[in-house]
Amino acid sequence: MLRTAHQVGTGLGRHAIRVARAAVAVTLVVLLAVGAAAQTVGISRILLEKDSVYHRIRVHEDASWRYLRFDRSLQGGMLLKDPTISPLRYTDYVHLAWLFTPSIQRMLVVGLGAGSIPKSFLRSYPQVLVDSVELDPVVVDVARQYFAVPEGPRHRIIVQDGRQYVRRTEGLYDVILMDAYFAEGIPFHLVTREFFQQVKAKLTPGGVVVANIVGALGGPNSKLFRAIYKTYAAEFTGLYLFPVGFSLGKEEETTRTILLFATQTPGIRRQTLGARLEVLLRGKSLPELVTRSFMRDYYEQSIASGDVPLLTDDYAPVDILPVYGWEPERR
Repeated sequence: MLRTAHQVGTGLGRHAIRVARAAVAVTLVVLLAVGAAAQTVGISRILLEKDSVYHRIRVHEDASWRYLRFDRSLQGGMLLKDPTISPLRYTDYVHLAWLFTPSIQRMLVVGLGAGSIPKSFLRSYPQVLVDSVELDPVVVDVARQYFAVPEGPRHRIIVQDGRQYVRRTEGLYDVILMDAYFAEGIPFHLVTREFFQQVKAKLTPGGVVVANIVGALGGPNSKLFRAIYKTYAAEFTGLYLFPVGFSLGKEEETTRTILLFATQTPGIRRQTLGARLEVLLRGKSLPELVTRSFMRDYYEQSIASGDVPLLTDDYAPVDILPVYGWEPERR
């Protein structure tokens, strides 16, 4: 049967409406599915995603762990069954501060993150008081709400730039932990010689600075670490390195977490540090996460620094010293 042009057009219009309605229904299903998928990362569940002035902050968890991320960088986390345990191994190495100072009463942490290290020290050492300084107030809120970071007489949280706090505080500390990273960088004013002079003035006699540094011991990715090492060496006569996982056979060129312990006591040998660790372990003075295997990561080789700058307030090019395989573009 022949149809007029009007009939054909009307039929096509009705068909188009039916197709459009079906497309809308499919689109709604897809959008709902995408919305649901946006709440998961692999097997993880996103609890928070928020922008602060300094970071894109994300909190997510799986069946066992909860994690904190700044942009692309994993900052910390906690075991859901025990909030004092971090998924990151370097936090355990900070307890080696006891190898360098016989008594720890007061500790300063610059860079709160998920609060793993303050929580661990508060639990392990009832006599220790901890001050945590964090620049980003949103990070502080996240640490309290999602990572069970306590606050009270034994743990003060100060929202302030770490350098300003160190300069202004009148207190002295047995341990000062430098753990302030954002994304894949480090604030330049926290790694200069002038700042280390201020830090040194806030240590008790025999006190120790513990610095968490991401870098390599040698090779093209080592310039940032070696520049920071050189700058610490200008103010502290005793520098001791624990590259996390070095004993597993990774090359010196591998980017890793390096714990640097800076003191005014030079020349402490591996045997002496091992003996001190043995005494602490036998006396159960350290948490169970610290083991004898940590001494296998102790690095005694010299660090070459002739080709890297001494970092100062006038010259601290931390943004162009390669860490993650990046070099400034060349013609």
